[in-house]
Amino acid sequence: MCDTPTTTTASSSRRELVPGMCVKCKVAKPSVTIRRILYCKQCFVRASVVKFRAAIAKSRKRVDWPRTKVLVAFSGGAASTALLKLTADLQRMERKGTDAEPPFTAAVVGHIDESCLFPGDQENVIRAIAAETDLDYNSLALEDAFAPEEGRAALLELVQASMAPGTVRDQIYARLVQPALASGSHADQLKALFAGLESATDREDMLDIIKTALLLRLARESGCDVVLLGDSATRVAVKAMALTARGRGISLPLETSAESQWFHDLLLLRPMRDFTAKEVVYFNRWTRQRSAHVPTFTTGGPRRASIGRLAEAFIVELDQDFSSTVPTVCRTLQKLEPRPEALAAAACILCGFPAEEDANVWRRRLTVSGAQDVQQAPASIESNTRDLTARLCYSCQNLLHNAAPGTILPRVCTPYNDPKAALDHRDELRAK
Repeated sequence: MCDTPTTTTASSSRRELVPGMCVKCKVAKPSVTIRRILYCKQCFVRASVVKFRAAIAKSRKRVDWPRTKVLVAFSGGAASTALLKLTADLQRMERKGTDAEPPFTAAVVGHIDESCLFPGDQENVIRAIAAETDLDYNSLALEDAFAPEEGRAALLELVQASMAPGTVRDQIYARLVQPALASGSHADQLKALFAGLESATDREDMLDIIKTALLLRLARESGCDVVLLGDSATRVAVKAMALTARGRGISLPLETSAESQWFHDLLLLRPMRDFTAKEVVYFNRWTRQRSAHVPTFTTGGPRRASIGRLAEAFIVELDQDFSSTVPTVCRTLQKLEPRPEALAAAACILCGFPAEEDANVWRRRLTVSGAQDVQQAPASIESNTRDLTARLCYSCQNLLHNAAPGTILPRVCTPYNDPKAALDHRDELRAK
């Protein structure tokens, strides 16, 4: 009997590991370890590019969206800098092929200027970084959230909540005011808004709401159908913990998924969702990308300064000892699907995400309040006063519950979550 010769296929030889060498090329010494896998510098950068392009391709396959114009959300931080670099290179790389075409018809850099709240030179650095690409650059300032919009002249000003004696303050009233009657400039109104919020958690929550709304407005005004967000895997895991702690579980799948179509005229993608913060840092270092220092309300503060800061410390420190923490959280989040009642719910007039029915009743049963929260109901309510309680999600009720009376709300609550209204508004913008 003849012995069968042993053959080694090319694929199996490629999978063989060489101890102490890069897992990809197997000839270079490793420069970084990612989840116990060794990479050399060149192979890591190449693998990062392939991973990003694969994420875009998977999203296109799952959602089946056509080639279109895209807005790249750019904050100046490390993850958004990597996103901008990868997107710009992807457009150029695809054009080199004779038969290939770029995944997007055009890409626009979208930035929200936060210098009104956090003065410094970071905005100059951000504009310089964006100018290094060949992409168009559009921006809005945070105070633009108070600027007039077509068909939406009035602003909402919080007034004293109405409540019966002996009950918890669980009704939030606001009156309509004309912009001409609102005191101060848009920048002054923005600063007064955050000064009227009680905690750093509330201020961070309101800042996220305003930035999201302005990015959506910027995308619509730029004629984009897709928005690329630079949320890394570490950021998504931290965000999941913070959102859950703030009572935003109903919108968790919509705010952390790789693709989100809650805003019917816009598709939100998170192609950096498979990159940990460590991978982002090494990619930027080895591709010589610079980023700006983007301050927050808790910069330099203790870990208990806010819910978001505490969630970040928890995830980052746990991931240092157990490197599978962030990937496990992200894989679990990917399995979450929005509940049918969430998809059918009306949009919260503040954050724009689902406002669960009877959230105020549920909140009333769970909230523990002191004697200072029990107040007498006002004798009368003005004719231009509106009860916002039923139109707010649980988290935004908590946010405005502690806001100071007289606080003027920004124009972030959008009527475009209705599918037909959203598409009609998009067509109106494109026709101009």
